Amino acid sequence: MDERKKAKVIKAKVIKAKLIMAKVIKAKVVMDKVKECMRKLRSSMDKFPRKVRSNFIRPLIFFLSFIIYLEVALHVLTFQSIDAKIIYPILLAIPIGVLVTLLTGFFSNRVNKILMWILTSGLCLLFCIQLVYFDIFKIFFSFQSLGMAGDAISEFNSEIFTAIKANLLGLFLLLLPLLVFAIVLRYHIDCNKRSFKMQRRLLFFAVALHVLVLCTLLFYGKGDYTPYDLYHNTKVPDLCAKQLGIITMTRFDIAKAILGDEKLVLAYTPVIQLDIEPTIAPILIPQITTTPKPAEPNATPTPTPLPTPIPIDTSPNVMNIDFNALAEAEPDATIKTLHEYFANVPATNKNEYTGMFEGYNLIMITAEGFSPYAVDEVVTPTLYKLTHEGFVFNNFYTALWQTSTSDGEYVACTGLIPVGTRSMYHARNNLLPFSLGNQFNQLGVESKAYHNHTYTYYERNETHPNMGYIFKANGNGLVLEHPDVWPESDLEMINATVDEYINEDQFHVYYLTVSGHMNYTFVGNQMANWNKAAVKDLPYSSDCKAYIACQKELDKALEQLIKDLEEAGVADKTVIALSADHYPYGWEKKNIDEIAGHIVDPDFEIYKNHFILWSAGMKENIVVDKPCSSLDILPTLSNLFGIEYDSRLLMGQDIFSDSDPLVILSNRSFITDKVMYNTETGEAEKLTKEELPENYIETLNKIIKNKFSVSQSIAKQDYYRYVFPDYVD
Repeated sequence: MDERKKAKVIKAKVIKAKLIMAKVIKAKVVMDKVKECMRKLRSSMDKFPRKVRSNFIRPLIFFLSFIIYLEVALHVLTFQSIDAKIIYPILLAIPIGVLVTLLTGFFSNRVNKILMWILTSGLCLLFCIQLVYFDIFKIFFSFQSLGMAGDAISEFNSEIFTAIKANLLGLFLLLLPLLVFAIVLRYHIDCNKRSFKMQRRLLFFAVALHVLVLCTLLFYGKGDYTPYDLYHNTKVPDLCAKQLGIITMTRFDIAKAILGDEKLVLAYTPVIQLDIEPTIAPILIPQITTTPKPAEPNATPTPTPLPTPIPIDTSPNVMNIDFNALAEAEPDATIKTLHEYFANVPATNKNEYTGMFEGYNLIMITAEGFSPYAVDEVVTPTLYKLTHEGFVFNNFYTALWQTSTSDGEYVACTGLIPVGTRSMYHARNNLLPFSLGNQFNQLGVESKAYHNHTYTYYERNETHPNMGYIFKANGNGLVLEHPDVWPESDLEMINATVDEYINEDQFHVYYLTVSGHMNYTFVGNQMANWNKAAVKDLPYSSDCKAYIACQKELDKALEQLIKDLEEAGVADKTVIALSADHYPYGWEKKNIDEIAGHIVDPDFEIYKNHFILWSAGMKENIVVDKPCSSLDILPTLSNLFGIEYDSRLLMGQDIFSDSDPLVILSNRSFITDKVMYNTETGEAEKLTKEELPENYIETLNKIIKNKFSVSQSIAKQDYYRYVFPDYVD
């Protein structure tokens, strides 16, 4: 390394060290202020009579310190950093501490003690659950997902135990207040019933402090994803946890679970005028491979006439729906708002790829935990082939949503954004006319779906038939050679099912795989153990090898599937569309960095993935540089297969249309061809040298907020039934 490069490396390390030091100094300043406040509180206690101190002041100080401690401790344990906004979890904890003190002063000594233990233990347990849950799923636990708690405990028990072992120190720190409380309660706190006057003061303090704290939210303004916006409007769970604290996030979550969603209110979004350069390169209309007839001997060559240009239909991809007329006749305020919204949403246009695969077979696959790190030219040659042939998407992203795999399916299969938890389950009785199962059924093609894990998990025995599929899984008709191993084999699923459809005139099949499921160890993943020999020479740690080994089972399944298609003579007329449900979040970040060969950006790059869109009949590879995501899969396939659909009614868009690209992540961060915007930091990284249009970021934030709100209302209100009242399954 020459001197110039050494100087750059040293400079980068110095800058990084300075940033770390700045964070440490900020944290020290915050803690010093907290200590100073506590010192003043202690000194002021001596001014009160002993009974008042033990029955009023000491419980108050304990609960204030206790809740602030939990908020700060969990914040550091999960986010690994502290910034200036940590002040809001601290400030919002203060009125909660006063309220807890108030609640433990209404009853007799014995009842108050029991109540103190319940509240203290309950809060410690809540924070411990959030720590373990975040470690496993990289998102916070929601009380709206309690309905699947039994499945989660039974199916993820090994992951739960692993996460507990990995977080023993953190759990000890979060449970430490219980030991402190036992000591304080025995020697320093009087639990007798307080006077009405004292209780009234506590109530006044709780309300006054809460109002005061809400006023301080204006310090960062009212812009998108500021503390004010998160508290009063948007309520993005992970952002709320980081900027407002776990207790505030939990309060919002429980309120939503009990009271339901608020009234649908949409933001005004002016149309952004952009001059978009072509993003698909090369622009080629793929041709189907044909074998030319051999020329006759001594035959005179016949000149090949130039092809007559075929005009491309670029009309909007819409159906005959008069949203304005529907809005005028609709008495329900929410449905009326939705009609008005869709009346003004720009449609995407048809293009040179519209109908390219009309009449073809479609095999759609949601691959568990699939990522670019599963692709190896030697170990997983079929995955390597499929990611380098057909359509090659260089800027495809797979977001991680609240209910991991189920939400990943929901996005790809419905073209809607999952909001909250268990969106697929909540929509199990809704009309979903644009799901590919229902769309192919309307064409007279019987749609089938298969999953090699338990058929009732995430209630797929209810959700997938609603999408138009005859559904088979482990336990309701799918016969696997090894049904009791964990995870089950993707190859066995292909072998058990392919004969059920491959000889049909046209077929559509949906597969949900499971071989790539965590844990990514040779002990915790049977597929990794089966394929251990295939990865023994890879230059990675054991966990990295285990991840690739379990994805090897998916590679073997695809290899067998393609072989079966070729033997049946239908490979040239079959499309394979494969995407992940989410990135391998059950993996330690250090393992992702190791296999990637560099430190992976946790805000955007970690969600970058492959979308396989391949047919043996494609003559040319089509390279797509346009940013796109799983949300775009459904409209893109509908367009390619020439199926009538209305592009306005989906939250994603046909990738091949001339519409402006928009990738949306679960925390509302987004990527376009011009910028990568991070909602957690409010920072925008430009991807182009040209100036951004006026109010570009602000307008896109409003567009995305509307998409989340509209998706939620579509699911909750069963909106499509209002648009298609005569739809027949």
